[in-house]
Amino acid sequence: MKTTRDIHDIVGGLLMTAAGLFFALYGSRYTMGTADRMGPGYFPIVLGWVLAVLGILVALPAWWRQGSGITVQWKNLIWCVASLVAFALGLKTLGVVAASFIAALLALVPSAMPLRTRLTVCAVVAGITALIFPLALQMVLPIWPWSL
Repeated sequence: MKTTRDIHDIVGGLLMTAAGLFFALYGSRYTMGTADRMGPGYFPIVLGWVLAVLGILVALPAWWRQGSGITVQWKNLIWCVASLVAFALGLKTLGVVAASFIAALLALVPSAMPLRTRLTVCAVVAGITALIFPLALQMVLPIWPWSL
């Protein structure tokens, strides 16, 4: 089914523009500073405006291009949101490793990959998450349930 416009790129570009404007305007509450002495609002403002301009550059040409209609994959969307909720609820009680393992496992429910591959992917995601956030970035998060 062909539509008259490329709806995928129009919606994506408008969402990029909206996100960019949000961060640019939200960042303007803080001191901007200069390029050699950046304030806390420098990156949100600059990157927000860059994202907004890129969103417009994606959406405008799509207005004159033909594309197919949007089909929402509801099963994937539901499992993705469920994995984010499970991670948020389990982070403090289960720790980073277990919460990210469970979140990755839930996100892979609609996938057709074998169980052994799923478990391997979840273990790698949990390991990388534990290496990045609590260890490399030194965020105060429990790694294991017993390390609370």
